[in-house]
Amino acid sequence: MQYIESQCHKVPALGYGTWQLKGQDCVRGVQKALETGYRHIDTAQAYENELDVGKGIQEHGIDRDEFFLTTKIWMDNFSPEKFMKSLDESLNKLQTEYVNMLLLHWPDQDHDMKTTLDLLTKAKDQGKAKLVGVSNYTIDLLGDAKEMTGNYLAT
Repeated sequence: MQYIESQCHKVPALGYGTWQLKGQDCVRGVQKALETGYRHIDTAQAYENELDVGKGIQEHGIDRDEFFLTTKIWMDNFSPEKFMKSLDESLNKLQTEYVNMLLLHWPDQDHDMKTTLDLLTKAKDQGKAKLVGVSNYTIDLLGDAKEMTGNYLAT
């Protein structure tokens, strides 16, 4: 398996995406991916399948340190009042104490980016995520995010 190095973490170069998978199709898909040798599973709050992903992982029986798990926080949860609560809900659904990578799913002009990035880095500092970053950001927004976090984001 090939890996990408990021901040002293090995990220499997190939991941199994679960977008549009739900219910037993998602559970079986995750299990089959792990059986086939995938070691990176990608999900998101917006996919509404974190519970199914967690079930597939648990039913497979793979040790937690044997796979890389990514999830993404949806824009509706970027406020300080919702961010950590929504992350804890995701972790509960995924049946894990941490994700290997936590991403902001999309940029959102309705929330202050610096505040949201501070919440993201707080999640890492609390051990709820090993790596943090952003998804679907333009090059300019990515540069802004990296500057605001002092290059704390996974690259």
